[in-house]
Amino acid sequence: MKPLKRLERYVSALFTLGRVKGMSKDAYRGLQHLEARVDEVDQTLSAMQSSLDARQSHLEEADHRMHRLFQWTQRHEKLAEDLVADYRAESTILKRTGQSDSALLSRMFSDLSRRLDAGSNGQGVPKSTPPKTALPSTEGFELFKDSFYHRLENRYRGVPEEIAKRLKVYLPDVEAAWLRTGKLPAMDIGCGRGEWLGLLKGHGIDGFGIDTNAVQIEEAKEAGLDVRLGDALQALADQPDASLCVITAHHLIEHLPFDAVAWITREAGRVLAPGGLLLFETPNTRNVLVGATTFHTDPTHLKPMPEQVMSILFETAGFDPVDVHHLNPHERLAEFLDTPGFNDELAFLMFGPQDLAILGTRPIEA
Repeated sequence: MKPLKRLERYVSALFTLGRVKGMSKDAYRGLQHLEARVDEVDQTLSAMQSSLDARQSHLEEADHRMHRLFQWTQRHEKLAEDLVADYRAESTILKRTGQSDSALLSRMFSDLSRRLDAGSNGQGVPKSTPPKTALPSTEGFELFKDSFYHRLENRYRGVPEEIAKRLKVYLPDVEAAWLRTGKLPAMDIGCGRGEWLGLLKGHGIDGFGIDTNAVQIEEAKEAGLDVRLGDALQALADQPDASLCVITAHHLIEHLPFDAVAWITREAGRVLAPGGLLLFETPNTRNVLVGATTFHTDPTHLKPMPEQVMSILFETAGFDPVDVHHLNPHERLAEFLDTPGFNDELAFLMFGPQDLAILGTRPIEA
């Protein structure tokens, strides 16, 4: 082949290679752009799914409340007739103006609870009166408070699936106690919606729960859980000696006077079998955000139960060993730990663990 012809082919090959490289770069940039778009679509779909999940949760809550309302109205037919008539009249007006009737339903529920109180005394619907220092305990008012607390938890504590995911951290300790005690049942005090009992059931551990909130007990029963409406202290007192493997109370002790917490701790030493486990979870108010804000979101919180107090209480009741765990740091903790010049201790005080767990084991007698 002539040198000139060979040079021509080399030059042609170089140009071809340049075009291929250029096309490759263009394709790579296109893939990067496409990948970014795919990420955007994934984020959009994730946000849409979260929105749908939240909407489904609200719909289920509304359905549950309407179910409870139907049960009450069956027991009080005359009140139901009056309430339905009022609802139809006001709902018609709202629809004409294009307004939502969700607030009306809530107000109707509140009115029904008040009418139940009046009906139990054979009187008409009472006029509003200023609250007294100690209000009488009535069926309607207790149902109203139960519904309020159920809605508060659903909105601010988190969906049951999220709570169950957090609670998985306790499974190794609980399963060990379950095996040590010969697979005795577990007891959950203040079981609420039953996330913990559902988690135990999914791992083959039998358990039952006690709570005073009738609305949440009804929801847990619908989930197929063994839950009972009643006073936790009395339920614990009724248990035989050495009959349980685990006693748990998640976010309960901060709702109780210290005497009640101390009594539960001491009584658990009798009810748990040797090797059994007592577990309390409570807000970690050493976290400044928790102590200054979120602890007070729940109006039924009485006082913090810090780890120093609870550790000594467990030791006084004879639990050994006693372990303290700090759990669920704020989602921004890593961000502030990585911030140059931001003090690590301050980062933990502001964004550290939001929950505190105290675990005590009843010693196995020699």
